[in-house]
Amino acid sequence: MASSARSRTLQGMTQEHGDDEATKAVNAPRSVLLVGSSEALATRCRGMCLRARVMLIVESDLAALTNTAVERKPLALLFPDDIYAFDSAEFDALARDIQAAVVTLEPGVTDEVIEARLAEALLRAELLRQPEPSSSRYVLVPDGPRRSKRR
Repeated sequence: MASSARSRTLQGMTQEHGDDEATKAVNAPRSVLLVGSSEALATRCRGMCLRARVMLIVESDLAALTNTAVERKPLALLFPDDIYAFDSAEFDALARDIQAAVVTLEPGVTDEVIEARLAEALLRAELLRQPEPSSSRYVLVPDGPRRSKRR
């Protein structure tokens, strides 16, 4: 019963606002994509992500990176420095396409630095994904003295 009501609601949204609005109505979980890291770094990053209230931590290798990123739409892409240096321009372009932030992690990076970089990246990506305010042709005129019309 609830499932059919939900599907009717989504169908109604699709008919009223188009497919784009219905797609935006489905919220993706707050997620991070960890790319090609060592197990030790992955364990540390998982801890930082949990403290940052990330709901989903996805791990990927370079071969599946693009497909996984497009499918999951993470807020941040976390790369070890050496992997990011491999093709930084392409990784930056991917991040722009999915409105995510890139975080690079050099060897020996401290937990505090990971946590700070992750928090900044999540905030930056969430701001990127904010909907544009609707514009209007009407403007509010402030109360106050008005200039007289020239004659």
